Amino acid sequence: METPWSRARRLRSAEQEQRLGQMPEGRQQVNSGRFWRWKRDGVVWNFLVEARTTEHGSYSVNEKEFQSIRREAITTPPGLKPAMQIDIGETSLWLMELRDWEQVYTRLAELEGRLGDDA
Repeated sequence: METPWSRARRLRSAEQEQRLGQMPEGRQQVNSGRFWRWKRDGVVWNFLVEARTTEHGSYSVNEKEFQSIRREAITTPPGLKPAMQIDIGETSLWLMELRDWEQVYTRLAELEGRLGDDA
């Protein structure tokens, strides 16, 4: 028997996974978590994303969980980077390793620099 709160949690998770699939270069994993082939909840650009949601006002991330996501990301062709998308109530957060953020930021700065040179 399904309780109303477990149904609501499932709906929030489904909406979150759908939102990942609608992001630019994003795709929702088919049957995420059910089969070894489709690991985690989605892929956005070159990130393998685990989606989490809570209504309790906080979410704790531990190293073991993130390292597991990292291992799966690296072994997913063509070799992805790990990330988490965490919804805490109405707040949506993106969690990624600092070195990956530095690479994204550096690339963005390079592209903006080129755009400025062309103008």
